Amino acid sequence: MPPPLNDVDRILTATADILMEGGYDAVTLPSIAERSGLDEPSVAELFESPSEAMVAMLNREFAAMYAGIVDHIERDPRGGLLSRIYLYILSGIYERPLSRTLFVIDRDALNRIMRSSHSFRYVPKVGIRGEMIQRLQEVGMVRRDVDATMISSVLSVCSAGLAITAPHDDLDTIIRGISDLLARGVDAQVEDTQPGKLVFYDWATSLTLPSRAAADD
Repeated sequence: MPPPLNDVDRILTATADILMEGGYDAVTLPSIAERSGLDEPSVAELFESPSEAMVAMLNREFAAMYAGIVDHIERDPRGGLLSRIYLYILSGIYERPLSRTLFVIDRDALNRIMRSSHSFRYVPKVGIRGEMIQRLQEVGMVRRDVDATMISSVLSVCSAGLAITAPHDDLDTIIRGISDLLARGVDAQVEDTQPGKLVFYDWATSLTLPSRAAADD
């Protein structure tokens, strides 16, 4: 039996449910209080505004999403290759209801959360940056003759295209098709992919922890 939720988790879960059902403007301190089963002063004591609660909700969602992606990659013998990393990142977004809502169904809500006055505290980003692909090249997971920046740009276009044209009845086929293309054209031919797993772990960890600059602010 799972442990009972503490007040912060109850508030963030309520915030996520309200956002998915009613959108950004439906998230208010009274609606969070009603949904979480707490009184409004208790909610306000922990989060001064709905936007602050939504930023915390978003950070929790990203941390959980990346933890799941890391777990899939670690279990996969080929998990350190770019094709597998991309497969698990996209699957992680589309398989989680809140992530799917924010990245596919209601991207305006995501943009508004990230523009929140509280977002300086840290809002992580999704995407495979050229720097990570370069690191994968350095450890032998990506072919040396490919342009890391170009590959990153192509993957960004693919990800944006999936979001714009959603929903897809054959989403799994599309994601695996893109992964197969990466496997054929970008992945290096190696037996041990552990170095690539370590690169992704370091990168994912950097995305789910506040940056030094944010801490200094």
